[in-house]
Amino acid sequence: MKPEPPSDAAASQETLVGSVERVTFHNEENGFAVLKVNARGKRDLVAVVGHAASISAGEYIHAVGVCGSDRTHGLTQ
Repeated sequence: MKPEPPSDAAASQETLVGSVERVTFHNEENGFAVLKVNARGKRDLVAVVGHAASISAGEYIHAVGVCGSDRTHGLTQ
């Protein structure tokens, strides 16, 4: 999964590894995806926003990007 580019070039990037619990949204034309991931070392599901050619629940991902918090989706990467 290719994460969205950070808005601040100096922002530190984090790595997230885990299994996709749910594909909330996936645009097949441009690959944009919103996933809920059961990430290693995290208690709750993490929303991952980025691009993937194809993605399904049950797949394992390795994402690198900037973490943030969203009112609607909670912790995001």
